[in-house]
Amino acid sequence: MSQARARKAVEVMTTAGKPRNADATRAKILEAAISEFAARGLEARIEDIADIANANRRMAYYYFGSKEGLYLAALEEAYLQLAQAEESVDVDALSPTEAVAALISAKFDHFIAYPQYIEFVKIENVYRARHMKESQRIAELCDPLITNLERALKRGQATGEFRHDVTAFELSMMIASLAFFPVSNQHTVFAIFGTDLTEPATVERRRKMTIDMVLLYLAQKQARQSD
Repeated sequence: MSQARARKAVEVMTTAGKPRNADATRAKILEAAISEFAARGLEARIEDIADIANANRRMAYYYFGSKEGLYLAALEEAYLQLAQAEESVDVDALSPTEAVAALISAKFDHFIAYPQYIEFVKIENVYRARHMKESQRIAELCDPLITNLERALKRGQATGEFRHDVTAFELSMMIASLAFFPVSNQHTVFAIFGTDLTEPATVERRRKMTIDMVLLYLAQKQARQSD
């Protein structure tokens, strides 16, 4: 269905029947899309997404144009949610070590609470970021993931608490990998070792271990630089 035809159909529905809350309907479709695409990848059907959102499929075409457009919007929303989680950390109100620890904790919390983000990353890597490259927003949405950490890192470097031979990007990749792997690989780890990596006590132990590892690495400035 073309976007023009979908738009016309929706106009008839909204003028002939009850007025629709456009923002709420769009949000419900997007929420359902995130869940379905995370579970089924690009095999997800727009009809199923509309049914889950309790909306007519014409509404999905009206707001997003096509299944590809809906997928891209869901992908962007997944990254927006992560950026919002990290932006909620007021790094300037914390000491450098507290700020880094809080940003690590925010990633752990988000990956556990929103595993669909993990699924989107896995999907995009399978497709070599084909859809992500079409986004006009994702690079901008990801900016806080580096800039917030960079502010904390530079303050720690300025006070002598942190080593100078590491960048915020490198540190961000290190933190992301430590928080990402246990969620993305939870099923294979459980099948092989019988350990549930998402069990709360296990998550808390790994969170503390990750914070300790990263902060110890950042503090080893002289020893590393003199090697």
